[in-house]
Amino acid sequence: MRAYIESVGVISRCARSFDDIVRILGGGSYDTAALPIEFDSQLPPAKMRRNSRYNKFACTAADDAVCAAAIPEALDRRRIGTIISTGYGSSVNNTQFAEATVKGVPGLCSPYIYSGTVPNSCVGQICILNGFKGVSTVLTGGDPLEYSSLLIATDKADMILCGSVEEYNQALYDELGRLDTLKDAELSEGTAMMMMTREKTDKTHCAVTDFSSASLGKSPLLHRLDDNSAEIVFGVLDRYNDTPDAVFTAANGTYFDDMEDAAIYKKFPEAVRLAPKKYTGETLGCGYAINAAFAAAAISCGKYDKVLVTGVDMVGNYCTSMIERA
Repeated sequence: MRAYIESVGVISRCARSFDDIVRILGGGSYDTAALPIEFDSQLPPAKMRRNSRYNKFACTAADDAVCAAAIPEALDRRRIGTIISTGYGSSVNNTQFAEATVKGVPGLCSPYIYSGTVPNSCVGQICILNGFKGVSTVLTGGDPLEYSSLLIATDKADMILCGSVEEYNQALYDELGRLDTLKDAELSEGTAMMMMTREKTDKTHCAVTDFSSASLGKSPLLHRLDDNSAEIVFGVLDRYNDTPDAVFTAANGTYFDDMEDAAIYKKFPEAVRLAPKKYTGETLGCGYAINAAFAAAAISCGKYDKVLVTGVDMVGNYCTSMIERA
């Protein structure tokens, strides 16, 4: 099962483009943005003016990926899918809607406003803006890269816009920051979108070639795991036969780093270990996709030939994928 990453769109506290990631990986300087991140969009203001920031955030990164991809004019838009993952979705809109409803503001209970509170509102907007009519959904757990690759491999799509989005919510992040498991993490926001294709082109950055994942039972971001979980992490890594040049890990400055690092060292003692969250912060439901974006950049610029990407989602899945030179 092989799919190709054709292009990348990203917004994080340290990078607003694919080239920014390449520069960071090359040792270049970068600025760390204040939260919430300010970002510019090339999307027509008239089409986005009534959208939530969550939708604008995702649509802007998606637009960057779409514009950078070689999408054939003749390709049937019913063969282009959109698979996005998120941990908390449109949490800011949700919070505001709930507060207004509790206070009895009936004007906010319209179907239009309510539709902006659901996680898949970003997918709807992305599909409308680009005319994509293929298989589309939002995941709140699991591996969007693997799912997208499977859809391409089983002829459900020729191209898929695959990625993640997590919007900063001050109230939510304040509460998460009080958890013992996240007290040493720098909570942030981010979005990473990748156009994945069936065929390699002259624009292709890399290939996604293999996957391995398992449920840890609960998210290490929200709960403290025991030794049984450490065995599960190693079991996921042990399924790989090939050794990567580097592993882009889920490390975020918390207790889980040591657990994962021990498993990686046991399986791949010679592999370089790099933590993209050192630059991006802990982006929760978007961390795995941002790691994949960093891996695509590292391979595209010739830093590595094969990178294993790891990540955890908000429901307790430990996901990994092998990304290598096409």
